[in-house]
Amino acid sequence: MLTSLKHRIIALCIGLVILTATASLTGFWWSTNQFNERKTQDAINTAQNVYKQYLQAKERLLLTAANVLTADFGFKQAIATRDADTIASALFNHSQRIDAELMLLLDTQGNLISSNQQNITLPEDTPALMRELQSHNNESTFLVIDKVLYQAIILPVKAPRTIAYTLVGFAITPKVTQELRDLTSMEVSILAKVDHLTVTSLPVASAANNTDFDVLAYMDSQSVHRLLTDAPAYANAELELPALQDNPISVVLSADLRNDYAEFDQLVLTILGLSLATVLIGLLASGFLARNLTRPLQQLTKMAKAFAQGNYAATMAEKKPSSEICALVDAFHEMGSDIQSREAQIRFAASHDSLTGFLNRSAILETLSQRLQKQPNQFLLALDIKGLRHINDKLGPQIGDQCIQMVAARMQVMAEGLNASFARLGGDEFLLLLESRDEWPVARCVAELQRHLEAQYAVQGLEINLRFSLGVVVAPEQGDNADDLLRRALIALDNAAGEGGQVYYYRQGEDEEHLARLQLIDELKQALSANDGQLFMAYQPKLNMRTQAIDKVESLIRWRRNSGEWVSPELFIDLAEQSGLIVELTQWVIATVVAQIAQWQSQGITMKAAINVSAQDIVDEAFLPYLQQILLTYKVPAKLVTIELTERDMIENEAKGIAALKSLKELGVVVSLDDYGVGQTSLGRLKMLPIDELKLDKVFILKLDESHEDQCIVQSTISLGHQLGFSVVAEGVETKATLTLLRDMGCDYAQGYYLSRPLPALEFGKWLGEYHEAG
Repeated sequence: MLTSLKHRIIALCIGLVILTATASLTGFWWSTNQFNERKTQDAINTAQNVYKQYLQAKERLLLTAANVLTADFGFKQAIATRDADTIASALFNHSQRIDAELMLLLDTQGNLISSNQQNITLPEDTPALMRELQSHNNESTFLVIDKVLYQAIILPVKAPRTIAYTLVGFAITPKVTQELRDLTSMEVSILAKVDHLTVTSLPVASAANNTDFDVLAYMDSQSVHRLLTDAPAYANAELELPALQDNPISVVLSADLRNDYAEFDQLVLTILGLSLATVLIGLLASGFLARNLTRPLQQLTKMAKAFAQGNYAATMAEKKPSSEICALVDAFHEMGSDIQSREAQIRFAASHDSLTGFLNRSAILETLSQRLQKQPNQFLLALDIKGLRHINDKLGPQIGDQCIQMVAARMQVMAEGLNASFARLGGDEFLLLLESRDEWPVARCVAELQRHLEAQYAVQGLEINLRFSLGVVVAPEQGDNADDLLRRALIALDNAAGEGGQVYYYRQGEDEEHLARLQLIDELKQALSANDGQLFMAYQPKLNMRTQAIDKVESLIRWRRNSGEWVSPELFIDLAEQSGLIVELTQWVIATVVAQIAQWQSQGITMKAAINVSAQDIVDEAFLPYLQQILLTYKVPAKLVTIELTERDMIENEAKGIAALKSLKELGVVVSLDDYGVGQTSLGRLKMLPIDELKLDKVFILKLDESHEDQCIVQSTISLGHQLGFSVVAEGVETKATLTLLRDMGCDYAQGYYLSRPLPALEFGKWLGEYHEAG
């Protein structure tokens, strides 16, 4: 056996050799690659200059020929007299003189007068083609005529006013690309993508020229097998040529890299061989510098393996170890003790909450499973501290943490001697697991827990009263496995918090209802992602009471699942708000409604549309930029969009809400306060809100023609709204008498089933047409 010194010497020598060889090889590889890339790029740049000079020479030839032709007095006289033979002769002679394949004479309307080609087919919109060619200011343009690619120029024939136009062009043929290839040493391909036309110097494309031959796909498919991987055989540069706006044409310059690869790989193999030889020599040389390994090293290795298996009591049996080995053995034992201590801490931290010392979620599930196997009669109390976030925000997280610790301590005091298990599930959620006993029934445990927890808390000189929600689930009646029991305890806790009570006992079937709601949320995500028609917008018209015109609608989202089942908007909108999906849902609504407004505009219909948003939407930082972007995308004026939000939404985050509404008004969007009259908006708050419109809740409108009290409320609200500068909308109009009363009261808009139910866009368009026809 060899000593550790030998290993170190061998490792050092071989490491240095390998490091040097690797550094040399890497440096060579990198520098050569950089050189080849620069060389290829320089070649491409040179090729660009060559092809530009080539095309410019062609362009000057075209311009000279066209100028000579258009300046020819006899040619002008022939055009003026419509002497077809003379015109044809002149075109033919000039085309032969400069080898131009295309010579056209067009009148000022774009009609073909004469051509040097028989039966040539011009584009359908020749006048537009002429105008675009003229806009290029005597510069050549690449275009496709009758499935042939040309470099062409157009010049007017003036006598002295313009009497015709001459279009002169060179055909771009494989011969041209081959000439460019000979000049640039690169493959040259000219692509007219709209017409699927390709002219290339590639030999493999000779049978496919002027067809759908995809040059870029062919180039991408060509590869060269190198030392470690395949590499592309060509480096391509695609450059746009001057062409028509609706028919872009580009040139692709392709540098063949195969020879470079071959030379480079040969050099790499040579250096790699030299490096391997050097490593071998280093290995042999280093072996002469060391001796056999000592027995202590073997035993230390065994000792380390024992430590790795958790046996920290292992030691070595060497009779006369050196002082260095003894020190190393002592260090091993110290390390083993430290590792044991850290492992214990890690195991505790992995299963316990650091703040309270309670079990965490995964640990309580394991504990619950074990306890159910021994004794199935258990019950769980899920506990939530109400308003803990408010305490953290107002008094600081240190106060909040101390409150949590004191709650945990009281839970332990209450359950002392009851074989209880405790867990902290989240920031303010706890779980108490107790075994069912005759002397300690569930109701008594709940009452005792409430008594202990609801006593006042003294924290850093502050007297704090905490409020709690409790969810209770009993095993085995309401579940016999840990996952189900924990989930149902949390469902009961959510119901306790949602109903505003303190204690809620789980009821059979609520778990299934909870899972159904989760499934509905998942389906809503999929419907938004797929945008397959399950979600659609319905539009309810609003009658302008002054003009009797329908110039506004309210946009209402509807959901019909693929199974044909309708989902209540109140249900899935509430689920979207709870799950955080409401922002994405509102963005879908905004995009759909603004697109519909744009479609109506294209049909000559100016229609304003109201969109309902939530409190989460209005304070979302992305809401306003997204709305701006959608309006810009569809070119819809902001004044055609109304944002409706309820009094409840405004109160939830009033400061941010007011700031957001001001930004909306600056954008030009109309802001409407929905469901006015049934919320908590005071007159003092009303005057502060930056709104444009009040929308009376339908509770005042449904029986307006029968209730004197409703009439007084509606009349006063309309007057108040007008005096504050707001327009007033009444929803829930279901009778003609109600509509008449609203008109007499001066209400601005009316909406309800008397006019129409909410309709999909297509049906709404038909209804609007019938409404206009009826007068």
